[in-house]
Amino acid sequence: MGKMLFQARKIVNADGTEAAVLAVDEGRIVGMGSHDDFVTWTDAKTKRIDLGHDTILPGFVESHAHLLMMGQVKEHIDCGTPPNQRIGDILQRVRQEARTKEPGQWILGFHYDESLLAEKRPPTVEELTAAAPDNPVYLVHNSGHLAVVNRMAFQIAGLTAAANVPGVEKRQGELTGLLQEAQALESISRHVPKPSLVDYERFIRQGSEDCWAVGVTAMTDAAMGLGDPEASQVIWRAYQQASESGDLGVRVQCYARVLSPESFVPDPYVSPYLWAGGIKLFADGSIQGHTGALCSPYSDRPEETGMLLLSREELVDLFSYFHLQDRQIIIHCNGDLAIQTALEAFEQVLGQYPKESTRHRIEHAQMATVEQLAMMKRLGIFPSFFVNHVYYYGDRHREMFLGAQRGARISPLQDAINAGLIFSVHSDCPVTPLNPLRTLYTAQHRLTQGGSVLGDDQRILARQALRTYTDWAAYLGFREGFVGSLNAGRWADFVVVDNSPLDNPESVPQVLSTWIGGECRYARS
Repeated sequence: MGKMLFQARKIVNADGTEAAVLAVDEGRIVGMGSHDDFVTWTDAKTKRIDLGHDTILPGFVESHAHLLMMGQVKEHIDCGTPPNQRIGDILQRVRQEARTKEPGQWILGFHYDESLLAEKRPPTVEELTAAAPDNPVYLVHNSGHLAVVNRMAFQIAGLTAAANVPGVEKRQGELTGLLQEAQALESISRHVPKPSLVDYERFIRQGSEDCWAVGVTAMTDAAMGLGDPEASQVIWRAYQQASESGDLGVRVQCYARVLSPESFVPDPYVSPYLWAGGIKLFADGSIQGHTGALCSPYSDRPEETGMLLLSREELVDLFSYFHLQDRQIIIHCNGDLAIQTALEAFEQVLGQYPKESTRHRIEHAQMATVEQLAMMKRLGIFPSFFVNHVYYYGDRHREMFLGAQRGARISPLQDAINAGLIFSVHSDCPVTPLNPLRTLYTAQHRLTQGGSVLGDDQRILARQALRTYTDWAAYLGFREGFVGSLNAGRWADFVVVDNSPLDNPESVPQVLSTWIGGECRYARS
């Protein structure tokens, strides 16, 4: 590849420093500066690339998403809103899919959200059975924490009204079709035929291509295998083969979803395109699914406080095991009760087994309080905020699930700044769309889909927001020496945009091209 010198109207590093040119050699950054700084460095073989009036930013680091799933759900029916406005719209898609299937073949869907449907409820087991009587149906909620199924799915799983599986909902002693959280979902999903190694590689390739279009050059699989040991091992092989073949087009960090110390976790592994070593746990579910664990009841369901999936004692046992193995622990916590339970468990484990720079993390941290953020700072725990909740769910959090006061404080970024924390923001794609520039806009303005401001005091500055998707996000994954900035020695991963988000914070810039290792992987047509 050799030497390359990129020129643009402006080159902006993660920390806000600016330059006119960026020097790259053999896929790594040599430095950024003025033309004069590289007069003696360039030679006759140096390739010069003039990007005109555009701006170069560090490639975005998506600290919490699900790369493989991004490709996988493209092959499921779309149950989201839009395009579906009513339950009947989803049922019509199920009927259409059933016409393409042989009897007994599974119908899979993703993205339904009953709070956006006119009926304000999910499809029932009877409705799904009528739509596809000869096929098992399994439709997953937009959060990934709930699902609805038909009678054939229950029959295949051997579940009847007499079964007592936590999270399998019954009303008046009858199955409704609703499944809540991992144990219930797994009672059905374990019977769905698993994709092959070739399928997984295709999903990885498709997900990588989606990343390029929005400027993401470093990615995560934040729950690899979803706790299925057999699937986890095949998926890990698929990632390794994709990284060797070139189908893995972005630099991916895998966190193995674990249920117990016996769960499959890849050996620590670092290559130019693939990292492994950390583990993922779940402390609670989804606020929009009423399974996020809250200290006070939901506003729209005064009798419910959600589901705490692991007790403090169970977390201490799991934390201790993986902490002593030097595995980075990231734990899903949406509600304030889940966050508090996880932090108290971390405090006990870190007090008993102190270590330097573990960088254990609280994922989503949606309802973190000021006191909890201070506790994170004291313990050396880092939050990664699902700030897209503000835009995609903010109106409903305020009006339905949490009420005005609690709703205004979701993803408290400014409180985290005040606490002196390094943190990242993320999309959790495919739960919400992958678009870092749009997410950074949300972090700065906190506008909901309805156009109102949710928690004005939690807005952060454009220069702070940029760091949450670049060098701070890299730091949360121990990747700061490789990605996240335009500093010398890092991989030459960067994105070209039409305007700097630091100069024009009132607009969302457009991605024009994405470069990985000095190679253009995407150019906007």
